[in-house]
Amino acid sequence: MKRKTFIAAITISIISAITMTACLGLNNSRDVSNVRALKRITERNPIMTHTFSADPSVLVFNDRVYIYMTADTLEYDSKGEVKSNSYSTINTLRVASSADLVNWVYHEPIKAAGYDGIAKWAGRSWAPAITHKKVNDSDKFFLYFSNNANGVGVLTADSPLGPWKDPLGRALITKQTPNCSDIPWLFDPAVFIDDNGRAYLYFGGGVPEGRASDPGSARVVELGSDMISLVGDPARINIPYFFEAVLMNKFEGRYLLSYCTNWSVTQEDRTRLGIENAVIAVMSSNSPTGPFTLEKTILRNPGVFFGVWGNNHHDIFKFKDQWYLAYHSQILEEEMDIERKGYRCVHIDSIKLNGRMFDSVTGTKRGVAQVGKLDPYLWHQGATSAVCAEMSFGSHLFPDSALPVEYAVAQANGSWLCVMGADFTETGAASVNIFAFSKSKRSGTVEIRLGSPDGETIGVCRVRPAVYEDYTVTLSKTVHGVQDIFFVFDNEFLLGGWQFNK
Repeated sequence: MKRKTFIAAITISIISAITMTACLGLNNSRDVSNVRALKRITERNPIMTHTFSADPSVLVFNDRVYIYMTADTLEYDSKGEVKSNSYSTINTLRVASSADLVNWVYHEPIKAAGYDGIAKWAGRSWAPAITHKKVNDSDKFFLYFSNNANGVGVLTADSPLGPWKDPLGRALITKQTPNCSDIPWLFDPAVFIDDNGRAYLYFGGGVPEGRASDPGSARVVELGSDMISLVGDPARINIPYFFEAVLMNKFEGRYLLSYCTNWSVTQEDRTRLGIENAVIAVMSSNSPTGPFTLEKTILRNPGVFFGVWGNNHHDIFKFKDQWYLAYHSQILEEEMDIERKGYRCVHIDSIKLNGRMFDSVTGTKRGVAQVGKLDPYLWHQGATSAVCAEMSFGSHLFPDSALPVEYAVAQANGSWLCVMGADFTETGAASVNIFAFSKSKRSGTVEIRLGSPDGETIGVCRVRPAVYEDYTVTLSKTVHGVQDIFFVFDNEFLLGGWQFNK
């Protein structure tokens, strides 16, 4: 949304909103040594560090990548100690989007389930699967999710960010669905739309006792043209050592089914089949419903790369002529000094093609290269960052506003966030507009710095308390070329958005 449109949309709700020039005071006064970033500035993984996330599902729409994720949330015992992730409180899905795979906007979470959720019949929302389809020449978005391990629901919307609706008022897949009563875990949906417009839903998981090598717990069913009904009954897919996270991609006419293996692969079958415990393996077929032939492992367990072992759940997507693998690990909880409790975080790494097959992927903290550059002369939501230190993010919908303000909140004196690869061009920027709010009774500040959290300060915005306002900060020098921009805050500051001016 353009800055002027954004400000106009929320002006009604802002008391005495004015535009003013903030004083500079360029003295690098904010101390950043007392805050801790949970990844290095040079690292892109995990893609977010202010919260946990898992089970990524990716939508590429209008040159933007949207990731929908399970909202892992810390659980505590009676003594206030973090306990193992039970997944029992998760009824929300997280959403982030990016135009360059480095700078991410953290959007309003989707309250999918629960008594106050969109699908009130559902108790939980795990492992989302997102897709887009034209219906009567209009864009429609379909978000499938797991109700615990007991069924699959679907939400619909007219945009990738909602508002979402529950079109059925019930689950799409349950234990009562034909051929589904014996699935141990009725979860992990994945949706695939073929070139001819026919759509398929994949789901299932778990290992019946004594059937590790042939669990028989994966299913596929064709979806109706409305994407919220079934055509026929779900059919079993024979997948060796299947555990969870079945996914479908198509490349050069081949249907590539990928999935997570279980934890009981025998030593003999490791050699014979070329798979291991809890890895992402790929099978191929000439049909979206199989039969499938096992090909190879493309992602070993994250424990191989990061030393922290856990389940493996992924998505494979193409963005601007490059293939990528989204997956999760548990390295964020390690950085937080939480001892292996099962809280997960999403990564993205590049995936190459080897002939007509995906090549193996190495999990990294480095992550992927930025795709293009960030345009600093556009309006950017406050909850946009590539890396941050002691920040949280939130959302607020003002009255009569079409879209919510996605804001950043400083948690400590010296908190900071960074946007990377901002291209100021040869023209350069002379000022920046900042939409901000100081929560305390005193003024708050944000310092704009170049290159690092303690880099050169080129502007300081002093923000009055108690009300959102639009400020214009004159920079101490014209900023040219490609820069990493750091916003450094005091501890009671909300950043609603920003835009540099040529």
